[in-house]
Amino acid sequence: MLMQNTVIQGIFIGLIFAVLAVGYNKLVIGKFVKALIKSEANHPLRAKSFEQLGMAQNIFIKLALRKRGTLRRIVCEPEDTEMQGRFYIPEDKLYRAGRIYGGKDVDILMIAAVLIILFLFFGIVLLYLPNFMDMVHNAFNFGG
Repeated sequence: MLMQNTVIQGIFIGLIFAVLAVGYNKLVIGKFVKALIKSEANHPLRAKSFEQLGMAQNIFIKLALRKRGTLRRIVCEPEDTEMQGRFYIPEDKLYRAGRIYGGKDVDILMIAAVLIILFLFFGIVLLYLPNFMDMVHNAFNFGG
């Protein structure tokens, strides 16, 4: 029974990390990408700075925009040194940007609600799993 509880706890921890990762992508990175798309920053000459997008510089976005970060596969910076600190999404990457970071809006309350539901669900599973496993064992153990 201990191994089953460990596996269930591992699944639970994995799901929590998945919910937090989706929240991060939608709330932090998604907000930046949506602002670029909305401002039609799809060419180096139309690149926008954080200030032009009406956003404060965010340490998480800066980390995601590092040279080899995953966000750099979608968001580009003009090569012109005068345009540094401005960003755009090339036309050929707009669809991908919308698919990854767009979609339905997510807010903190939704993430909190999903986490609470996960805690309740896995609490019930861990509480009643031994009884359920005993019931299954007895049902398939034909006196042998």
